[in-house]
Amino acid sequence: MSAIGGIFSFTDRPINEETLTLLGKALSVRGPDSEREVCTNSAGMTYCAFHTNPESHLEVQPLVSHRRQILAWDGRLDNREELLPLLRSEIGDCHTDVAIVMAAYIKWGVAFLPRLIGDFALSLWDPTTRMLLLARDPVGTRTLFYHVSEERIIWSSELAPLLDLAGIELEPNDIYIAGYFTHGPEPKLTPYKDIYAVPPGNVISISEGQLREQRFWGLDPNHEIRYKDDAEYEQHFLDLFREAVRCRLRADRPVWSELSGGLDSSSIVCIADQIIKSGEVQIPPLETVSHVYDESLTCDESKFIHYVEEHRGKAGHHLPESTYRVLAPFADEASVVIPNIVHIGADYHLGLCEAMRENGARILLTGQGGDQLLCSAPNPAPELADLLFQHRPLQLHRRLQEWSHALKRPYLELLWKNAVLATMPVRIQALFQRGGPCSLPEWIDQNFAKRMNLHERMLGGMDIFDFQTPSGRDQSAGFLSVVRLISAGYRRERTDIEISYPYLHRPLVEFLQAIPHEQRIRPGETRSLMRRALRNVLPDEIARRKSKGRPTEAILRAVIREWPRLQLLFENARVSDYGYVNSQKLLLSLNLARTGNKKAITLVNRVIALEFWLRSLEGRRSGAKKGATVTREHAFPITAAQTGAVAVAAH
Repeated sequence: MSAIGGIFSFTDRPINEETLTLLGKALSVRGPDSEREVCTNSAGMTYCAFHTNPESHLEVQPLVSHRRQILAWDGRLDNREELLPLLRSEIGDCHTDVAIVMAAYIKWGVAFLPRLIGDFALSLWDPTTRMLLLARDPVGTRTLFYHVSEERIIWSSELAPLLDLAGIELEPNDIYIAGYFTHGPEPKLTPYKDIYAVPPGNVISISEGQLREQRFWGLDPNHEIRYKDDAEYEQHFLDLFREAVRCRLRADRPVWSELSGGLDSSSIVCIADQIIKSGEVQIPPLETVSHVYDESLTCDESKFIHYVEEHRGKAGHHLPESTYRVLAPFADEASVVIPNIVHIGADYHLGLCEAMRENGARILLTGQGGDQLLCSAPNPAPELADLLFQHRPLQLHRRLQEWSHALKRPYLELLWKNAVLATMPVRIQALFQRGGPCSLPEWIDQNFAKRMNLHERMLGGMDIFDFQTPSGRDQSAGFLSVVRLISAGYRRERTDIEISYPYLHRPLVEFLQAIPHEQRIRPGETRSLMRRALRNVLPDEIARRKSKGRPTEAILRAVIREWPRLQLLFENARVSDYGYVNSQKLLLSLNLARTGNKKAITLVNRVIALEFWLRSLEGRRSGAKKGATVTREHAFPITAAQTGAVAVAAH
């Protein structure tokens, strides 16, 4: 989780090196280990290091090649062993990740990007072609934002420096807000107009005054994996999952993992233990951390957490709800950069980072993504709709009977809702979903909902990979939903650690998309493939779990506890002033939540975070007006005489 940034001038004028230095200083909070700048005539980059593995200590970034290309890399390269033999003539004796990536570009040009497996964001300037590249991995685990003017582009791992250096009027982006209230904002957007994010799995190229956006990786709708029996699917899954965890254990210090007691986090912990004990990686035993709901019994997963701790013979770190409060005030409420759903658990994230810092740890593994990719909900629609789509009536009839028995739901209801309706276009589905699980809270402003078509957005985004079968589209939608969640940078804003997602390891994602849907879920058995593959790895009590805890009660208790503050917050609500929310209906809904009404709590964390952000936005505007004269004085003036030399500044 290092930080990168830079400036590229579209004209022959040199960049403003003072602005680049200001950008580097702003990013240094993310990179405490070292800071360095590299400047050429029209391009400059800054890099702030956050070391997490032995090779990263040997890196010199931004890296300048013998051809004077400049590369700034924030990432972890997982297929080093695969690439090294292919790049021996280009790479020499330096085997750092950034050196391998530079060698890959020199050999393959822009086609190097699909060959990189791992978490990354990068910027690369090639003076021989006068092309700038900005790219992110397919999940968007590392953030990368940019602003374009007539004269230059400026980019940054963090959004805050761009707000200060872009020199633009800060205005809310309603398209982003619409996504924020539904299935997540579009990954290419930020909450600010005219400031954008590099979309995950895409590369932004700037050449000859033209900016182009191109996808370099995507799920393949034509890729299928078919084996003779279950055992082959199970072994393939186990091999890939083990690889996904092992890659993320390449570290030079302790590694931690979240442990909720659910299948996803428990599987990561148990597989990591096996890998560490086998000596495949040289790190101390894995540490676990759990948010324990000691005051909300319906949320409490302590017994399942203890099952895993007993299985591995090691207790973890417990952060109790009674100490790390849900919805508690946090120190920087007035200076948030994005409307952030993680603010509801700000206390937990603060405690987590402090505990890891004391232990010297910098990497946290999390089970996020498992729900979306491994079919955690007993939803028969993808399979049944496939059978209808493929004109297989007899098999459809048999599976309808099996699912009807497993779910205890009428045959005809499943046929209509989970087969016929699931094959229809999204707009038609939306007509039948009003008032259902995809309905909007009453307190959303109706004019905003209509203008931004929120009801249709609630059903999810378009299939950007062009899958034909309903199950393919469903699996693709699950992947894209978690991409929207992670690429928005919610957890990155609240933490100073590197968060890693084994379930989103690219080869594992590709495998899960390519196998038959009935391998992932079966009547009466969610996560079928996962349970079968890990039956000898997990404690029996975890492997047999049919449900998981939800934080609903803790949130309801938090609303009661924080009611005076929430009431004051929304009596003069900015979310109402901007036309996003009906404040009277919102207060009514929160009042219902105080009585234990679970439905009333829907999206409450989002609207609270949006209110914080709007207030912060107004504060930034006010500060910008006060400093307007200073800002104009430093808005990219022409520097000293042009030179073709590469200037380097180390701090």
